[in-house]
Amino acid sequence: MNAEIMQVAARFSRAASIYGEHDTVQRMTARMLLDGMACQGGHWLDLGCGPGTAFSSFQPERVTALDIAPAMLKQLRIDFPTYSPICADAQNLPFKNRMFDAVYSNLALQWCEDLGAVARELKRVLRTGAKARLSLVAGNSLPQLSMLGLSRKKFAVVGEISHQFSSVDWQTLHVEQQELTCYFDDLRSLLYSLKGVGASMIATHRGLRGRQRWQQLQQTAESLRMARGIPLTYNIVLITACN
Repeated sequence: MNAEIMQVAARFSRAASIYGEHDTVQRMTARMLLDGMACQGGHWLDLGCGPGTAFSSFQPERVTALDIAPAMLKQLRIDFPTYSPICADAQNLPFKNRMFDAVYSNLALQWCEDLGAVARELKRVLRTGAKARLSLVAGNSLPQLSMLGLSRKKFAVVGEISHQFSSVDWQTLHVEQQELTCYFDDLRSLLYSLKGVGASMIATHRGLRGRQRWQQLQQTAESLRMARGIPLTYNIVLITACN
């Protein structure tokens, strides 16, 4: 793994023990992905698995769970002891050709620098007729962070994501975009919905330290408040690729 991937892995490892307390949007997109999974049985790959996903309703014969963060895999072993954990990079999968009957990946692949490599690797490891269901965070997500004076990773825009996956010769490929907004009771819970799952934020001026700066952040957040709470908006890309 290169230095940038290792930094991402370290962030997610630090979040492993509290991930399940803050994965608000991840739970929403998981339901969307699983609603579109039709495969029963077989060998499944959970790509960028985090602390793990329950696939019991699909009765897979085997689940391989891959992540770049060792601590996430340690947590997965506790909650899903029958899964086979692998620490590796989605851009260079350590698997033989045509191993998997289904691939699931929930809000993980946006951290990859080369989505074309990810698409090619998925094509290689999926069996003929097998399906991948993927969700990614796309560009224009989290505009509220800019309003708070915080910067975030610049994710690939929808068109670029679609282009990278279209470069592979799939039997069928469907790419759709959805906007999801989560609402939070206060600023702290909003920020931990990101930090608590391993995402990073950088202050664009004077950092987050100091009581005065925190009060300024709270005032700005309150100015964004809506009836359901303080919003945080994601631009989500959902991909269904059939090999």
